[in-house]
Amino acid sequence: MLTQFMSPDGFIFAVLLPMQIALSFVRSLSSLSPFSIFADACNVLAMAIVIKEDIRLFDHPFADRSAFNGLWAIPFSFGVALFCFEGFSMTLALEASMAERKKFKWVLSQALVCIMFVYACFGVCGYLAYGEATKDIVTLNLPNSWSSSAVKIGLCIALAFTFPVMMHPIHEIVEARIRSSQCFQKFSQNVGGPNWLALHASRIMVVTILAVVASYVPAFGAFIAFVGSTVCALLAFVLPTTFHLSIVGSSMSLWRRLLDYGFLLFGLVFAVYGTFTAL
Repeated sequence: MLTQFMSPDGFIFAVLLPMQIALSFVRSLSSLSPFSIFADACNVLAMAIVIKEDIRLFDHPFADRSAFNGLWAIPFSFGVALFCFEGFSMTLALEASMAERKKFKWVLSQALVCIMFVYACFGVCGYLAYGEATKDIVTLNLPNSWSSSAVKIGLCIALAFTFPVMMHPIHEIVEARIRSSQCFQKFSQNVGGPNWLALHASRIMVVTILAVVASYVPAFGAFIAFVGSTVCALLAFVLPTTFHLSIVGSSMSLWRRLLDYGFLLFGLVFAVYGTFTAL
């Protein structure tokens, strides 16, 4: 939308990257909650406008709309679905920041049900409206109008203010690794004061690397399917069941162990096949 002033890459590195670096220095998850609430409001508004445009384009009957595109499409679509839940890395951080942690399971269950409903409606409406012409990013299907411009601006703002919240646990993990390293400990003993420089530098480096990946990785749909089939599948199925079996496996009943092994096998098979399909 601002191509007459600067290129998309120029906007990312000149405007968005400095803003994300500044927000990455906020260390309290509670302090980031206003940005997250504002991002949610932008997301809801943008989705409502997109669904309104989709419904307006519905043509009856949907003769050229296929609900099932064959078995070969399942791994790809499953990878995308797993990628949609990449936010589960926030689970422990959110639970730790809650005032009443006993209510966390109920809050998490409500959130997941609502999110699944919204994702399903959003995806179905988009496909019914555009069919096989549906693009990787559905906003690219929208016509050039004020409503589509509002959607794009709203989603961009939402992504910009959601990103620091999603990065919060990653920064904590990276900083914990740095603090435990021998080099950092020796540096702390010798220099003392400016230890925070190394920690801030790690945040700048991580955000910059992700900005480069976001700017230059082509084929967005295939990329998120690849990430979902590899990283998300391992985080969702393989690693949790492995940890669970290692910690409490000896005291579990047979059917619970079989359930864990089933998840583990499914995760491994899906990761291998989904990666092959995405590539």
